[in-house]
Amino acid sequence: MSTPQNVLDAIGKLGAEDQKTIKDYIATLKGEPVEEPVQQQESTPSSNDDLPQYTNGQDYDKATQYKMEASDLKSAGDYASALEKYNLAITSAPPSALLLANRADALYRLERYQDAVHDCDLALEKNPDSAKALRIRGRSLKELGEYEKSRKDLAASQQIDYDDVAAEDLKFVTEKMKEIEADVVKKKLEEEEKLKKKAAEIRKAQEEARKEKEEAEKAAKARSAAGAAGAGGFGGMPGMGGGMPGMGGGMPGMPPGMGGMMNDIMSDPEMVAAMQNPKVMAALQGMMSGGTPDMGKLMGYMNDPDVGPVLSKLMGKLGGGAMGGMPGMGGMPGMGGMGGSPFGGADDDDDDDDDMPDLDDLPDLE
Repeated sequence: MSTPQNVLDAIGKLGAEDQKTIKDYIATLKGEPVEEPVQQQESTPSSNDDLPQYTNGQDYDKATQYKMEASDLKSAGDYASALEKYNLAITSAPPSALLLANRADALYRLERYQDAVHDCDLALEKNPDSAKALRIRGRSLKELGEYEKSRKDLAASQQIDYDDVAAEDLKFVTEKMKEIEADVVKKKLEEEEKLKKKAAEIRKAQEEARKEKEEAEKAAKARSAAGAAGAGGFGGMPGMGGGMPGMGGGMPGMPPGMGGMMNDIMSDPEMVAAMQNPKVMAALQGMMSGGTPDMGKLMGYMNDPDVGPVLSKLMGKLGGGAMGGMPGMGGMPGMGGMGGSPFGGADDDDDDDDDMPDLDDLPDLE
């Protein structure tokens, strides 16, 4: 499974250490091996140059003599002199695995741990089951801090030839390994917690970026809709000439020069949104179908949940809260009042009764 590009982009914005942490975590999730930093162990430098090795010679008697002298010196605690005798014994005749292990023991006691490991390696090449070589190498590795290797060698030597001192060394390195393993687990848990925190921060940043993008797209659409509506008026609503008043169109009866007011209306996001509603546009077109507002339809639409709020806001912007021309409702600028009945009125006065013919004056039709 490949890592998504947006995740890689987000990781790329982090520091080098954080990038490695996140990438290691991703590799862990994928089941891929993660490179662990190699811990360097301090050790005594090797000095193999002053350790002579066998080249030729078959003087076994002399070699035996040197080995006996070396053993006595080692027993007396003179490890430096014992080392010199072991060197002479090794160069006199082909050395056995035991002779190499004995020289390694002298080197170990002189704290030349790397050299001791080297001689033990040579001894184990000759005899892989040399308990002494395994034991000396295990002790030397313990002093070098290589506890896992030390534990293996000491455990193997104990299976071949049990030794009390080696048992104590084995116990020590085993406890050390437990401490190291516990520390590794602790660090791993800390790293996982750190990685989870980083992953949560990345998810949060991605979510914020997504929301910002959506808001920007919505704002762009609103601006586009407002611009389209402002350029074309109310979309060809009858009576408005397909444009804003004062700009080549206009509502009949309304004075020119109201483009600023219409711009104010069309800059209102709620009005712009309402003008995108087919129901609202159909209602406005229906009211203006005769060229002038149909007050009957207008009053009927005032209770409509979609159209009513738009009419109220429109009347508020155009006429201070009332449609002009209706008695008792103020007046829409430029429309005057509706006045009385177009039929001249219906008064209660009897002054016009004289114009009606008297029934008595009608001829008898019988």
